[in-house]
Amino acid sequence: MLRTPTSAALAFCLAALCSCEGTLFGPSGEGPPPPPVVVPPVVVPEKCEPGVHGVTKLLRVSNHEYQAMVSDVLGTPIADTFFTRWTPVAQVYGFDTMSETRIDAQGLESQLETAERLAATVLATPALTAQCPAPAMPATPACTVKGTYSSTIDFSDAQDRDCWSYLDSSGAPMVFDNTRSLWRKEPDQTVLNWATGMHPGSTVDAVRRWKVALNGSVTLTGRFSDGDPGGGDGIVVAIRKNGADVWTRTIPNGGSEQFALTVAGVRGDLFDFVVNRGANPNYDSTAFSVTIDYTPTPLKAAWTWDNCVGPLVTKLASRGFRRPARADELADYRQLFESSRMGASAAGFPEPADEALSAVVQAVLLSPNLVFKPELAPNGFDATERGYATASRLSLFFRSSIADDQLWALAGNGGLDSPAEVEAQARRLLDADLPRFTRNFAGQWLDFRESEDLGPLTASLQAESAGVFAQVLASDLTPQKLMSPGFTVADPNLAYHYGLPFNMSGKITTPLRGGLLSQGGFLMRTATGSEFRRPIHRGLWTLTRLLCRSLPRLDAATLEEISNSVGMIDRNLSIREQMALHRNNAARCGGCHNLMDPIGLALEKYDRQGLWRDLYANGVPITSDLELDGVLVTDPHVLAAAVENSPDYKACVATKLLTFGLNRGPLDEELCVAKELSSLPDGGTPTLKQMTVDSLLKSLELTELNP
Repeated sequence: MLRTPTSAALAFCLAALCSCEGTLFGPSGEGPPPPPVVVPPVVVPEKCEPGVHGVTKLLRVSNHEYQAMVSDVLGTPIADTFFTRWTPVAQVYGFDTMSETRIDAQGLESQLETAERLAATVLATPALTAQCPAPAMPATPACTVKGTYSSTIDFSDAQDRDCWSYLDSSGAPMVFDNTRSLWRKEPDQTVLNWATGMHPGSTVDAVRRWKVALNGSVTLTGRFSDGDPGGGDGIVVAIRKNGADVWTRTIPNGGSEQFALTVAGVRGDLFDFVVNRGANPNYDSTAFSVTIDYTPTPLKAAWTWDNCVGPLVTKLASRGFRRPARADELADYRQLFESSRMGASAAGFPEPADEALSAVVQAVLLSPNLVFKPELAPNGFDATERGYATASRLSLFFRSSIADDQLWALAGNGGLDSPAEVEAQARRLLDADLPRFTRNFAGQWLDFRESEDLGPLTASLQAESAGVFAQVLASDLTPQKLMSPGFTVADPNLAYHYGLPFNMSGKITTPLRGGLLSQGGFLMRTATGSEFRRPIHRGLWTLTRLLCRSLPRLDAATLEEISNSVGMIDRNLSIREQMALHRNNAARCGGCHNLMDPIGLALEKYDRQGLWRDLYANGVPITSDLELDGVLVTDPHVLAAAVENSPDYKACVATKLLTFGLNRGPLDEELCVAKELSSLPDGGTPTLKQMTVDSLLKSLELTELNP
């Protein structure tokens, strides 16, 4: 792959790229869980009056956001394979949308490779270059233009006919012998060229030459064979492009070699098919044939900045930067295009316009204006671009991408200056982009977007989690319905796994499945590790993701206590009894287990596969007599009801939504906002849709765009 455009793009962008440390949490294993973040007690004021605070750090777009953005900017889906080597972005407060993850050398190289591939996609997408002049063929081809050339069919008595000529290896042309219907060299008449073969001389080789008529793709297929196996030491054959070997073989007596090559050809390139006698000049007649499939490439010499590249780059940069490209930026891109084109031309590239356009596109795609989120920082956008900043905030929240056409138009004509219009657009985007919002918000909050391999049901389990969330939101139900929706979404395989009758609509009415604590994906993901770890995983997930509660920090003394307990507890005891030893007999372990165990043990009714059971494999009944917030939670259904009715659950949903909109964690003084978002003035609960829209609007209000 050519590196010239990438080098130019990198030089254009590298100085502006930023990096910073992020926090990565490793996978859970048999050791202690990762230390949770501790939030100190906060004194909530009687009146909720938070201030206005911008995001003080320049955040990167996440890998998912970048992929969605370039897909929407280019107007074509971009495959996941473009990003397989990208460094995963750290999650902060549960989301990867507010990371400052370091871009190391390998990560930068991966981004450069992706930019190259994306630039190639632009050049291969006619809709993106529709405004450019149609590529044209050169007025004067070097010789006759044909789609297919044949060394036997095209054989003639004239040099340069159909782009063929007949020479010796010194470059001297042969003469045609009408009597024998072949070409020979004078005075050495052993150097021969006939329709189906060649014979070398004692001092020079026999050469069949083909000239490229116009720039294009050249495919050579054919064969050399020893045509006189009665003696001698075989032959040496070669194919040369402009004097340099591209294929060579030594063929023994009676031997044969096939070839198949595809190469780029530039107008006037010379391909020589050469037969050398070897050490012994006898018995060197050689059968030879080649078919040349040739596809000329129209030239783009008429492509200039004004009639082609400028409009394309203006569109890509404006949509990618989420605000109109500025005059000084476009001037820089124009200079990059012109200098890259001159450099590519001087270096002999057949299509300098392609090379230069590729360099500029890569520079746009690597620009900090696309890779980072200046719209979140004070003064990141000019005051005149405030509408675009608002549009970008809306689109990042609901689409994890750039604004769609309707939102972009409103940003440009002042339509988003109206709070009522902003709310209307929020509602429209939530409906229009529900799958994207579900994948990127709910998929991260509930941990199903990038689920580990759970076997043949992996895709089905992800679809269940996404489908239930989307239907609760679209049906204008309250967040509590996520805990007990009364239905689930299952394909035939998952329905069979659950033992439920399949419904062709995919929506199965049942009180037993579909809730956040009864979905197979959650139950299977949290069942990894040992039997003892399963209740811990499930308890920790529920506490942190559904109730927004923190556990005491695992300090050095606690970690030592956990380490010392390994191997000290009788694994023949029931899980319930093992947990009780940690709660009651350990000086420090009880601090966490008193919080996790009521949840984890109540969920023991589900096995590793998320299937209901009443007994362990050894026949011991599964029971629990622990309380969560004063409620006895004896099984998963009672537990789900306890979580559903907890004020902390409603506030936690609002907190997650507000965090996603702020692109930062809520400040202490903003914690009261989540509580307000989760309740109506009459004490009721807003629907999940209303809570989502209100959270986005509140995040705009709390984040300073332009001081």
